[in-house]
Amino acid sequence: MTESTHFSTVEKCVLLGSAIPSTDSCELGTQLVNGDYEAALQSATARAVFGTDLTQDTSISGLEVPSPFDPQFSASDIGPLVTTLVKQLISEQGHSLWSQITFIGAACLQAFVETNWTGPELRLDPAALLPKPLAERWVEAYISIAPLEVPEGADKHEIGRREQLGRVYLGAKQSSERKALDQTLIKLMEVDGEEAYELTPRPLYLYLARLLLVDIPAEYGQERDKVIPSAQWWAARTLLIQQSILDYPAQNLLDQIIRHFDEARKYLPESPATEIPKSTADELGQLVPDDAMAGMDQPLDSEMQIELPDTEQPQESADEGTPVPESDADDDKWKSVADRELWARFLLELGVVYSQHSMPIDSKRYITLAQAASGLHWKMSGAKGKRTRFQQFDVTQLVLLAQSTRSVDGAHKKLPEAMDLNDDVLLENIKFSDAMDEAKMQGDLNVLDKCILLAFCLNVQNENPAHGLTSEQMMPFVTRVLQNPTNWSVYTMGLLLRSRLESNQTRTVQRATLQMQQLVDQITHPLPNTEEAGAAERLHYLFALSMPNQWTLERELATMFMELGVIRSALDIFERLQMWDDVIYCYALLGQSEVAEQIVHREMKEHPDSPKLWCVLGDFEKNPEHWHHAWEISGQRYARAMRSLGAYHFERSEYAECVECYEKAVYLNPMSERSWYMLGCAAMKQGNWPTAAKAFLHVVSIDENNGESWNNLASVYLQMGDEYRIRALRVLGMATKFLNESWQVWSNLLHVSLSMGMLPLAIQALGKIIDLRVAQMGAECVDLDALRRIISLQTRGAVFQGLSDAEAESKRKRLNMLTERLLVKQIEARITSSAPVWRAMADYWFWRRDFSHCLDCYIKAYRCLSQLPQVAYAPPVFKDAVAAALDLVSMYENLGSKTQVVRVATTEPGDQQISSPAAEGSADAEPSEPKMAAVEQPICADWKHKSKMLLRGLIGKCKESFEGTPEYARLTEALSELRQA
Repeated sequence: MTESTHFSTVEKCVLLGSAIPSTDSCELGTQLVNGDYEAALQSATARAVFGTDLTQDTSISGLEVPSPFDPQFSASDIGPLVTTLVKQLISEQGHSLWSQITFIGAACLQAFVETNWTGPELRLDPAALLPKPLAERWVEAYISIAPLEVPEGADKHEIGRREQLGRVYLGAKQSSERKALDQTLIKLMEVDGEEAYELTPRPLYLYLARLLLVDIPAEYGQERDKVIPSAQWWAARTLLIQQSILDYPAQNLLDQIIRHFDEARKYLPESPATEIPKSTADELGQLVPDDAMAGMDQPLDSEMQIELPDTEQPQESADEGTPVPESDADDDKWKSVADRELWARFLLELGVVYSQHSMPIDSKRYITLAQAASGLHWKMSGAKGKRTRFQQFDVTQLVLLAQSTRSVDGAHKKLPEAMDLNDDVLLENIKFSDAMDEAKMQGDLNVLDKCILLAFCLNVQNENPAHGLTSEQMMPFVTRVLQNPTNWSVYTMGLLLRSRLESNQTRTVQRATLQMQQLVDQITHPLPNTEEAGAAERLHYLFALSMPNQWTLERELATMFMELGVIRSALDIFERLQMWDDVIYCYALLGQSEVAEQIVHREMKEHPDSPKLWCVLGDFEKNPEHWHHAWEISGQRYARAMRSLGAYHFERSEYAECVECYEKAVYLNPMSERSWYMLGCAAMKQGNWPTAAKAFLHVVSIDENNGESWNNLASVYLQMGDEYRIRALRVLGMATKFLNESWQVWSNLLHVSLSMGMLPLAIQALGKIIDLRVAQMGAECVDLDALRRIISLQTRGAVFQGLSDAEAESKRKRLNMLTERLLVKQIEARITSSAPVWRAMADYWFWRRDFSHCLDCYIKAYRCLSQLPQVAYAPPVFKDAVAAALDLVSMYENLGSKTQVVRVATTEPGDQQISSPAAEGSADAEPSEPKMAAVEQPICADWKHKSKMLLRGLIGKCKESFEGTPEYARLTEALSELRQA
């Protein structure tokens, strides 16, 4: 290949898995597209790269490790050997060889993915690629060349199931040499103190892929990219697969993945359909307090309000795909169909990366861009139909309407088996009442568009908590994808998501478990029928899906067994997968914790230097010495040891030690959200506010939806002094976005906004607290101090100081509208039994000179007390009632004789006439609305009579218990004064 600034046709075809035109023939590229990775890895160039045909007489210049023919050659020397061979080939044949090296690296990657993600099992052992003495030493000699004889009547899935993950056929035993090789390579896959799964089969494939696609090219700068720029995309895929085999995601790997995607972006063809962000490398948010919150110190608008999901403010619909401009759906705007699909695939894979790292906001943005590039149209809708067999009436069912603007793939190989529901109540599929609606919902889609819908489905899960409503939102995506199966991987992913969603429902859990078992079996049995999908189809869209690897899939199956109470079956799987944490949990459920301890000790005898086993033992025995030992034997590189030790200290309120442990853990792996959160909590307990702020900032940079961290961050800022109050207020605004149903967060916002004189925000927060708590707490949900302060700041004019007359008037109108809404619609309409609340509201209406409303509040405040049974015998209640009665009498005296303009209907004869002469005499004619007139009326003309009546009533009710008390004397004195007036 020649130097290029864009992807060549061959590169595009290999990335997309489409046929290479005859005019651009490339043998290695064709083998990759066809899934013939074995042929690619045994090509002449591959044999030269890996030294397959080396002899003792072959000269390897610059080799700094023992010769592969030296018995001292170890697994860690493979990297230097391959690096030296590649450099030697480049120096001899030039940089044009990078294209073949890249395709060989891609073949190694695909072989590893085929082995661990999709099957069928690749017969070529990666050790066979190495020089002959190494191959003889490390090769899996038990690999069968001829098909195994299957006993008559045996289930193919049972025959093909592995005895242990990583051993290809039934009864195969791994040699000690090969086991040591795999363990060394898995150790080399460790990043940021996070271990790779210890039973990962054939890690040599991934190690070689990383060497050829990531590590060796890094020494050549841009030389490789000039020849084959798509290598950056393959490098990103390689690192993503490496990330997938780690116990926890590593920040370092994520940074590298995004960086490689950014480099690949530079060589993509121009996109006429949508504006693509220039870079994603700076979006990961490596935040520190001062830089991250620099904009938070800007002055706030005193009229600031938070957009509430349940208010009348317009919201962007989450149930509809982003509208696609007409140009997006027009293939003529693109130079080729391949360019369009290339952009869609690139954006979708990037969105999937963010989704797998639990970053839903970034994920949704790139998935939406992928939708725009692909031209997919979709939206959530409703259609009448029946879901159960005995349903008599059609009800609205949530459905997803989707349509592709590009061609639909028709041909496909045999697909995974979909289990039937076979339930006596639920129907297999919703039976729609309108045949046209059903036809509209069942049209086939482009395969990439199905991947986009599955990505949107997973994003719904990432953005929302785990509850029934989330499942209802996700199921229409899955149902739409499963309607017209055309690709093995996409259909498998759809069935997997359906199983996950159905596992939580009683009537579908059996189908979910059987389906999960079938999905596990179809991957792990080694000899698929010729009719089944081959490697090319299985891997075609794998990087555009969030498909789990084999051991994660089996773990999900075991978890389903546990939820069904089939603990023994789950235990068998966990033991085979050597997932010791789950093994201990299972034995604890069975009441056999001592057996779990024996198993751990047995494994530790075989692997005494395994930090993971020491941590498992520490978790079991709660012994900090085990975690310290795991930390030391790992060379202080095992982050889990510090995480476990930090949690141990936190439980015992040893916050200084806890902070120290978590700081070491996050130094190794800054991607651990939980570690940052615990560090922040411990620092808060310790009073270490700068460390707490930094920790919670890191949490929200990883997961912006973490409302608890936003709330805690605001609390930290409030402790850091008045200069941080603006930051605290803005951060609390973010907290209410993600914890909208938490009254505690709204309470924090209420008090902070009041302290800063942000009355509109305070009124909104108080109203939200009432909405959330009134059903359970009644009148106690009202923060009286806050309500009084909101009213006081207005009545005393504090919020209007320093404003011009026009500004003050505008602000007064705005506050009046908000306050009236709070008092009338949210308090008065719901809370009628709290005298202090009515009394506080009376002050506001008096200030507004709405004397009638003010007097009404005084009356209701008195009634709240006078109607209590305790008023007749409980001195505290009696004293409060006396005070309320005297206040009401005083307000009767001050306001009763005042006049107030009111609008009343006139009583003139002509005002009630029929509005139209033509309608006269009509039996159906209705009289017109009465005319209204403004008249002056006294607030309470008979205020003296009402005052006397309420005093007499209270005196009569309380005479027996309280006659002779000072309060009783005040009542009789007030009544006497009224009689003399």
